[in-house]
Amino acid sequence: MATDKKSTSTKEITLTTEWIYYLIFLFGLALLYIFLTHRTDNIVRDIETTKRNLVELRAENITLKSEIMKNRSRVNLEERLASRGVKEPNRAVKLIKERHVD
Repeated sequence: MATDKKSTSTKEITLTTEWIYYLIFLFGLALLYIFLTHRTDNIVRDIETTKRNLVELRAENITLKSEIMKNRSRVNLEERLASRGVKEPNRAVKLIKERHVD
């Protein structure tokens, strides 16, 4: 009877089709998680780049607006025209009216 004892310490590990499908499912979930993580990182990186570009464009817009307003002022316009030889008349301009003869 001493030889009839079965040892329970050695177990055979067998991969059944059920375990293979389960491992494939877990592998698929891991791949999906990795893909979504990379995609999210790329989207966040694009958002940060767009925010940075927006700040730069807003600053450039403000600068250009201020330059346009400065160039539209009367003093600046007179200075630019004086450099080209155009001067403001010092007397009123007379308007000559033509008479129509019917």
